Amino acid sequence: MSELENISKVIVEIQLDFSGESDEALRLLFQVAEELLDRDGIWVEIIPVHIWLDDPLEAESMDLPRIFINGKLRFIGKVPSKKELKSAIMERVGVTPVNKEESGINVTRLYDGGVGDAVLIA
Repeated sequence: MSELENISKVIVEIQLDFSGESDEALRLLFQVAEELLDRDGIWVEIIPVHIWLDDPLEAESMDLPRIFINGKLRFIGKVPSKKELKSAIMERVGVTPVNKEESGINVTRLYDGGVGDAVLIA
């Protein structure tokens, strides 16, 4: 059995704005991903998604950063502790990642003024 067969994979999507809190969450996520790969053989694929908002009220209502682990929203509007993040990722190990094509996820692109353009991925 090769070394690659022993590695579990977790997909983490983090939705960010350009605040210090989002930057801190992304840095923490990279630290935890590296540690989990080295220590536990868990490959954490990180997908950063930057949300561009011009309206401060709209930015506040989005509660960024948001962290999704294997398609499940786990943290919203705060930077989790290192322990919380590790625990959440470890919980999702063994759960098959959600494939966008199979789930029919609606993707919304936000533009100035909050007018969205919805796109259905199927």
